[in-house]
Amino acid sequence: MEELNTGIFTHDGARQYLEREPELHVDQLSTRIWTICDDVRRTLFIEADNSVIAFDTLATPGAARAYRKAIAATIPNKPVQTIIYTHDHLDHAGFAADLAPDAEIIADEMCAKVIELRKAKGQLPPTQCLSGNRNRLTIDGFELMLLNPGPIHGTGNLGAYFEHEKILFSSDTLLPNARYGLLPDYHIWNLVRFMREFQQLDWTTFVPGRYEVTDRARFDKGCDFFIAVKAAAQQAFAEFVPIWELDAMEAYVGGKLREQFGDLEGFDENIGLIALRIVHHYLMGGWGLEDTWNPGVLLADSLNDPIAE
Repeated sequence: MEELNTGIFTHDGARQYLEREPELHVDQLSTRIWTICDDVRRTLFIEADNSVIAFDTLATPGAARAYRKAIAATIPNKPVQTIIYTHDHLDHAGFAADLAPDAEIIADEMCAKVIELRKAKGQLPPTQCLSGNRNRLTIDGFELMLLNPGPIHGTGNLGAYFEHEKILFSSDTLLPNARYGLLPDYHIWNLVRFMREFQQLDWTTFVPGRYEVTDRARFDKGCDFFIAVKAAAQQAFAEFVPIWELDAMEAYVGGKLREQFGDLEGFDENIGLIALRIVHHYLMGGWGLEDTWNPGVLLADSLNDPIAE
């Protein structure tokens, strides 16, 4: 049987899921930028002077192969020579070995640390690591800015800003709907305050890492929705709502927010899960160092490092 990249799956029963090549949808955003989606996950690829720059790899080795074929059909005769990981999660950046095994791979330094320690099969280690909040790069004649304002999603998350095209890409963050129900991987304490920094940039099109491309107004509404859920989740304590019960949180938070945000797609199906996740953030105190006011300590060798001061 052909060897298969499996990420961190250990059971042979996952093979069918990993091998399947999903149907992908490609849309052109500008002269040199395309977005591609498998109906759930979304990413970008770019036509550079002599090659292609691909963000992420999609969710499985089969999806990565389908991604490679879609790129080749869209931009013939230019190989994928650069892959940019937006964060460490395998369902977005886990299978460079299937997309372009010889490509240069760019990632944030924290993302690179996780990949090195995880050693997932198919997730190739970065060849170039970035640090800091903003990095202007020119890759094969194409200029872009990679942004890491702070912990938002995953580890070492990188967004991309295309100044001339007025496009902002930030994987898995602030969708223009409520379909991403459990919010299992947002850094809740810091998410909105760092996402608000993106509003200082001049862009009109927002490309999230899931679902539909959207605009600035819907981005703003995503921020407002997240803040409103956090407020309602805290009010649940004051009113002694049984926060461990899905139905109770769904009824309470849904009732508080339906008038303002009930038009968001997926609201009724997911508001309970979203509220349950967030209310326990307050009960437990967060999910680690990234959910503190000074997440920069993640880059420190010790708590006494000057970055933590």
